[in-house]
Parts: sequence; C-alpha cells; structure tokens
Amino acid sequence: MHWNDWPIVCWTLATLLCLLKRRWIDAFSSACFAAFTIPDRVWPTAVPAQLKWTFFLVGAIVIASQVTKEYRKYKKSLAAG
Repeated sequence: MHWNDWPIVCWTLATLLCLLKRRWIDAFSSACFAAFTIPDRVWPTAVPAQLKWTFFLVGAIVIASQVTKEYRKYKKSLAAG
C-alpha cells in the first residue's frame, strides 16, 4: 500500500461507518470525496477532470448546506432563549 492510498481508504471507511450509523447525508458526502480521490490512484487518465471535480463540488455543497442548516437552527434557538 502506497502513502496516497490512505485518503481513499479513509473516505471509504468513513462512508461505511456513516452508513452503519444511518447518517445518510454524511455518507453521501464521504462517498463523493472518495470518488474524488479514486481516479488519481486507480485510473488517472480514464476519468475526465471535470467529472472528478464534480464529485468534490457536490460533496462540498452537501457539507455547506448541512452547516448552514445547523447554523440557522442555532440562531433560532438563541433568538427563542
């Protein structure tokens, strides 16, 4: 196993753990980042760069939407209290 295989392994394990805990949004974003890292190691020339970066962008958008949702919930709890 080479050093640049570890991000793929970590994102895949994160996806599986999130699926096990039924955290669907986290599993989806982890899977997107795993799909972002796989083409560099497995088949670097077969996947277009646009497809690779699309996975990254979708994962980042999912995380950003979750953060904004939690922030809105936090602000709402401050206003109520």
